[in-house]
Amino acid sequence: MKKALFALVAVAFGLPLGHLAHDRLRTPRVDMTTEVWRHRMHAMARARVFMPAPPSGAGLDPGGFSGAAPSGAGDTLECRYEPDETSGTTPKFHCRLPSGEIVKVKYGINPEIPGEVAATRLLAALGFGADHMSVAVRVRCYGCPRSPYRSRQVAEWFFVAGLLDRFLDYTEYADFARPAVERKLPWRAVEVDEAQGFGFYELPLVDASRGGATSAELDAFRLMAVFLAHWDNKASNQRIVCLGDKGPDGPEPCASPLLMIQDAGATYGPRKVNHDGWEDAPIWRDDEGCTVSMADMPFGGATFTDAGISEAGRRLLAEKLSGLTEADITALFRSSNFPDADTGEPGAPDVSQWVRTFQRKVREITSRVCAPSPSR
Repeated sequence: MKKALFALVAVAFGLPLGHLAHDRLRTPRVDMTTEVWRHRMHAMARARVFMPAPPSGAGLDPGGFSGAAPSGAGDTLECRYEPDETSGTTPKFHCRLPSGEIVKVKYGINPEIPGEVAATRLLAALGFGADHMSVAVRVRCYGCPRSPYRSRQVAEWFFVAGLLDRFLDYTEYADFARPAVERKLPWRAVEVDEAQGFGFYELPLVDASRGGATSAELDAFRLMAVFLAHWDNKASNQRIVCLGDKGPDGPEPCASPLLMIQDAGATYGPRKVNHDGWEDAPIWRDDEGCTVSMADMPFGGATFTDAGISEAGRRLLAEKLSGLTEADITALFRSSNFPDADTGEPGAPDVSQWVRTFQRKVREITSRVCAPSPSR
């Protein structure tokens, strides 16, 4: 009896640990001598950071911040659960709409939800590439377990996720209140083996003479990341998108590459959507000059290296941010379900403190004068 109990305990602890070791201890390998890696580097050299124009059907909302999630069914968005491998730490699942489109639903009380919704909507409004995210009143998911993320995560730990999927009941549903609904830009991501996205330290690879973004545009992109306090900027949280190509993600040559932030949940402060933390995070590293840094953020800046911002880059972003009215900024935070600045309670009716901090940060950018050509 004791041996059987010991074996059961060993299995209970061993399987999750084995799964963790499989996922975490695996060393990503990328051969940088291959032709497909050269395709990726050519895409980096020719990449833009601003959209040429809002692509048809991309679900962008560049003109305002009050749009709702795609539902067509009043306050409730109905969809069918699509089981998929879990990733990250934010509870989420994929769900198929009646139209056939698959969206990602992030649920629960988590600061990443309002942060990512507000960040992506702001990026899109300013002309950067961004997936479309909105807060829905309610999502009704047919086939969803009550806790789809955690239940599948546990099943994966014990290597029985496939078995769990066989017992899903699509006649039953689970409701999720005030979740975020994400619709990805429909274009192919440029990826090579396990190399996904790009690091900010790779931005000097972009070459304007080959059709890539100008130095001013790259500086505006860097400055925007600092404005948002996008500190969890590991490569997989950015994406190289091949505009116009709806094929599967892969390393094939890309005619129109675009660099974009794809996961902006860790924004608006070093503790994720924390008003005091965002308020205290400076735009500029020093009282004078135009160097930006995230060295004091979590992960020591991650892939973001200190950089001097040119006057052209500062002015470019300053003009875009200055075009937003107080009503625009208020709508941005309200529609993203931002929390109370003092208590942290979600869905604050009064977001005026967030608005004032936003406006002050814009003034930090508009009031500074930078050198024409800073050293990198």
